[in-house]
Amino acid sequence: MLLSAVVFVKLEKVIPVFAATKNINQHFMVTAPSTVIRTGPTTSKTQVVKQSRGAVLKGIQQHTTQKGELWYKVKTVSGKQGWTQSKNVQKLKRRILSAPLTGQMPELPRGCEVTSLTMMLNYAGKKTDKMTLAKQVKKDPTPYRNSGGKVYFGNPYNGFVGNMYTFSKPGYGVYHGPIADLAASYLGKDRVMNLTGQDFEKVLNHINNGTPVWVIANTTYKQLPSSSFRTYHTPTGPVRITYKEHSVLVTGYDNVYVYFNDPLKKVKNKRVLKSDFKNAWIQMGKQAITYKK
Repeated sequence: MLLSAVVFVKLEKVIPVFAATKNINQHFMVTAPSTVIRTGPTTSKTQVVKQSRGAVLKGIQQHTTQKGELWYKVKTVSGKQGWTQSKNVQKLKRRILSAPLTGQMPELPRGCEVTSLTMMLNYAGKKTDKMTLAKQVKKDPTPYRNSGGKVYFGNPYNGFVGNMYTFSKPGYGVYHGPIADLAASYLGKDRVMNLTGQDFEKVLNHINNGTPVWVIANTTYKQLPSSSFRTYHTPTGPVRITYKEHSVLVTGYDNVYVYFNDPLKKVKNKRVLKSDFKNAWIQMGKQAITYKK
């Protein structure tokens, strides 16, 4: 009697890895000391440019090699394109709003506060303009006087100080209180949110929720030296001011930068380092205004 043996062989399942490319729309920040941008998704390809830590790159495509390595095709700020390894970058958390842009010049050389408010109100769907708001904002009528080395003038916490329309006459600006009141006349008191004195993260939270934020910083967007400040002696007490004071409308942020509409230079979504901007904002009293949707 012939017996036949049956042998069972266990076969390992082989999962092939295929190269894959797909389009993306994502911003990245270099987190390694540096990363090399190459002509293709492999280290054997020619170097296009090297980017240092903190550089922001716009992602165009991502590619997974047959070895399972992930590469991104990116575009640098200067416009150069190429591929970089994913291990050298991280995705940026980014939110940027498209608020309408209005310039303060030439009509309102000192009108940055009402012009920034104009952009915020327009974004909220209210029809108004900078010249209308310039007339409507509360004024402090205290005249300018320089006596004994001291400057006597109005208080920007109470109303706009001096002349908004020309540099040939004394003037300064206005702070958050009168601006919040003016915003409320369009949006209603229940909708206006005066964030003054709160943490900067609160400002960014409102951006994330879809509302731009009116703020006061300075024209350098960095912390100023003490020499840039002086004191106004007002009827309601001394006020520390700087002639570099500037108001903008914050429209966005990411891991590294803050974005804003600048009424002075008439630049939409201008960006500066978040840390610098935050320090300038804190130095000017953490003044910020937004609204409920």
